[in-house]
Amino acid sequence: MTDQLKFFSEEWCAAAAAAHQGELAVRQAKALKDPANTNFILAFGVADRPDLVSHVEIVAGHVKSWSATNLYPEDQIFASFLGKIEHYRDAAEGKTPAANLVMGGKVRLVRGTMKNAIENARALNVLVGAWGDLPTDWDV
Repeated sequence: MTDQLKFFSEEWCAAAAAAHQGELAVRQAKALKDPANTNFILAFGVADRPDLVSHVEIVAGHVKSWSATNLYPEDQIFASFLGKIEHYRDAAEGKTPAANLVMGGKVRLVRGTMKNAIENARALNVLVGAWGDLPTDWDV
């Protein structure tokens, strides 16, 4: 299907950011520990593909931007996750919640604290679970 977006491409990131509006944005914010004071950058990378990385900026509990090319310096990253495409896909398709993949070590928390990951586990599930609504080409 030609209308699918390559996973973690700039076009995919733009679609992911655009999707976090309305009801999804409300669910995302409610799932955070302290949405009004949640201002951070999350990084997602693919374990066996160092070229597949995306950064999402969250301001006041809402997705502000998402990019695969306009990446932030490491020292600005609040939490960074590294996993295989198939594990991200499992979470996106609702087979396994993203937080369970982190707790089980299939998606590794490579920057940030486990305490913050646990406190915001539901928000991670909402964020990654929403990827399942995007027309994604996972074969990258």
